[in-house]
Amino acid sequence: MPLPQSFLDQFDEPFGYMDFASIGAMSIPARAGLQDMADAMSGSRGKLVPMVMERVETARRRGARLVGVPTEQVTLVPSTSAGLFAVAFGLAGGSVVVPETEFPANLYPWVRAAKAGRIDLRTFPVPGGRLTADLVASAVDSRTAAVALSHVDYRTGYRCDLSAIREAAGRALLVVDAVQGLGAVRFGMEHVDVMVAGGHKWLRAGGGAGLLAVSGRALDRLRPALTGWLGVVDPFDTAAPLPHPPLEGADRFIMGSAGFPAAAALGESLRLLQTVSVEDVEATVLARSIAVEEEARRAGARVLSPWMNDDERSGIVNFTPAGEPSADAYARLVAEGFALTERHGMLRVAPHASTHPDAPEAMGEVLAR
Repeated sequence: MPLPQSFLDQFDEPFGYMDFASIGAMSIPARAGLQDMADAMSGSRGKLVPMVMERVETARRRGARLVGVPTEQVTLVPSTSAGLFAVAFGLAGGSVVVPETEFPANLYPWVRAAKAGRIDLRTFPVPGGRLTADLVASAVDSRTAAVALSHVDYRTGYRCDLSAIREAAGRALLVVDAVQGLGAVRFGMEHVDVMVAGGHKWLRAGGGAGLLAVSGRALDRLRPALTGWLGVVDPFDTAAPLPHPPLEGADRFIMGSAGFPAAAALGESLRLLQTVSVEDVEATVLARSIAVEEEARRAGARVLSPWMNDDERSGIVNFTPAGEPSADAYARLVAEGFALTERHGMLRVAPHASTHPDAPEAMGEVLAR
């Protein structure tokens, strides 16, 4: 179904803004939540601790609803990287298998954990940009403690089949960096042990707050190695000897106090997202990205397209423009009011559901010139 206008009216990014794979333009409610928290933290509304903790809990509850797990299996993290570091150092022994094509945010935590002697790191190539279950199956063995990968490839836009990869991973934990898809395409925890996603891309909440969700199996296996003072039982009991025992749920991975304004913005973004069907959001995102691909091809560009069907697509389209260096094409598009990313000789365009339906065609006209 088409997304209701009442939902689309909550976004006001410029006509040519199609850079959500980099930093997503914040929604109107997210900005309002940020401002409201900033105003409240002036101290004019009384005691701050109960109010800010209620906003954090609201964001946590809405995040749990989005990914389909009980609230106690979700916590807030400052960023995707922070969540992945908590998981990486929560493992002790065995190997972690990671595609070598991952964005560095999903490589450094495992590199650092390996250098600290907690795990062994194994990477594997992804020919043609298609991260399939067969590739994962060939990389795991009896020592594999976890498989860590992205739901959506930041470069190609390929969306992997988490159900098939779950089977290929065997008994290993499946750790998913969902930052390039959550808020734009369907995601659930049915086949996943750990999901981490910052709120600054497709969730459109700005930076400083994101979601970490864990399965019961992950809670059993991961040690709270980096747990801070809020991740323990009775954190405000400063008379009892330290350390206190860690909490039972996902909050055991908390390292410190949340970024309160960012948590308020995330909570408002999640509230807005849950007023519509994620299937309808995905359908609109795919319609826009398909239009971008078609316009790029019409202008003679070479498009990276590892997908074979819409289930493997996302909101990301990457292409090499025809007849000119990518930096020149990028400069022309920016001069015409378009926001996108240029990297390694290619242009990455990432429209969202609120992107104007005429924007891909307008982009194509500039490219064709």
